[in-house]
Amino acid sequence: MLKTDILIIGAGLAAIMTALKASERYKVTLVIKGPRKSGNSWRAQGGIAVALSSVDHPELHYQDTMKAGCDQNDPELVKILVHEGPKRLKHWMEKGLAFDTKEDGTLALGREGAHSQRRIVHNDGDQTGKVCMEYFWKLLEKRDVTILEDHQAIDLVIVAHECIGATFHGPSGQVVTIRASATVLATGGIGGLFEATTNDPTLVGDGLAMALRAGATLRDLEFIQFHPTLIYSQSKVIGLASEALRGEGAFLVSEAGQLIMESVHPLGDLAPRDVVARVIQGYVHRGEQVFLDTSMIHKFEKRFPQIAALCKKGKVDLSQKRIPIRPGAHFHMGGVETDAFGKTSIPHLYAVGEVAGNNVHGANRLASNSLLEAIVFGERLGEYLANLAPRPKLPTLFSVNNKEQKVTPKLPNVNEVKKRVSYALNITRNEADLKELLHWLSQYEPLSEKKYNRTLWCRKKITSDNMRIVASLLAAAALDRKVSCGAHERSDTGKLHVVRDVQTVIS
Repeated sequence: MLKTDILIIGAGLAAIMTALKASERYKVTLVIKGPRKSGNSWRAQGGIAVALSSVDHPELHYQDTMKAGCDQNDPELVKILVHEGPKRLKHWMEKGLAFDTKEDGTLALGREGAHSQRRIVHNDGDQTGKVCMEYFWKLLEKRDVTILEDHQAIDLVIVAHECIGATFHGPSGQVVTIRASATVLATGGIGGLFEATTNDPTLVGDGLAMALRAGATLRDLEFIQFHPTLIYSQSKVIGLASEALRGEGAFLVSEAGQLIMESVHPLGDLAPRDVVARVIQGYVHRGEQVFLDTSMIHKFEKRFPQIAALCKKGKVDLSQKRIPIRPGAHFHMGGVETDAFGKTSIPHLYAVGEVAGNNVHGANRLASNSLLEAIVFGERLGEYLANLAPRPKLPTLFSVNNKEQKVTPKLPNVNEVKKRVSYALNITRNEADLKELLHWLSQYEPLSEKKYNRTLWCRKKITSDNMRIVASLLAAAALDRKVSCGAHERSDTGKLHVVRDVQTVIS
């Protein structure tokens, strides 16, 4: 059994920012499911949305964020995001984090969907995530932080309704228990539940399943954003084509070369992601291919080297200046309910990043707000933890020895879960498909009928069980929200026409 002050489960940008601040005072242990370069933060292309230009202002960024989120966002959280963002990013820029600049030395700001201004800072064209992660990892390696790779989280350890750590499967299959004064879930999103996704395939909602079993409150799980433009070639998804492409002049066309967004939304190709994704999906359902026309982008391969490399990998002929695309699961706006400092409903358990349901994004995330969220709320949580008084002696952890818990429940095939989730929880949902998914999942172990000792299971079984649980939660939440709103589109009900709606909470 290991012991630490702060246990962080995950290693994306939000986790690293939390660790950097918390390690200024306390001993921090960072536990990663795979190698340190796994996860979504490394894949981020577009950049970071932040109001830094002379013609921009945090208030404009606030308005864009609220509008994209269908006004379902928490206004106070959005204010924190857009007002603290510039200050925090400027701090790191002064410390050496460099972004692309124009010939005159000023920031080369990009524009993306639903933004009223050019405010996207980026690194090496379309490699913002990679550059930022490399920069902050170097800083973290200088700190006294224990890093454990290839450790799959099994469950949170809850004693007397308080979190005191978590259990893991180590690289050799050994069970590792880590006791901690504070435990942080930074496990990322749920894209791995879908066949077509921009996400690291290992991200299947482990943190949500663990939080549910621990008794934490979850919220807004039905809000799943589908990115409109995943590169689709040779009958498979190759990777993401950032909407920064459209910000630099690319436009969406049908097979016949017709503009598909011109008469749909005032912002055209730069409409919010949920709007664009639904239009493209309509073409896909009719058996038609949609393309990104890149003919207006000067020096495409230099400006977007990562996207160009993905296209070449998928044997897309860039000389044709048309990239075949289709939507795919991208970002989860819901998650473990938290406040502005990452506190959950369970004492000493925190959540940050995509797994956190802080409602800063509302019903649909504004483009390039995710890395900004990771920096702002990761640092806020780290600062909060660093300022906490040392926790008194942790409750005693009793070992469990129950032969009945050695039984493994009937679990679904993970590929079948992906297939059915992709169908029922797609861009447009309906009651019949959601009920069919829940009916199929019901043949497996109910969410709370028994408490099995998952430390006795192999990794594949833990993953399958987590996928089953999270798929059930998502489908139930989508079924419960009867009206369409943002990224949650119901084909069998009406649109939301009120300013604020009641959140979907599971506890």
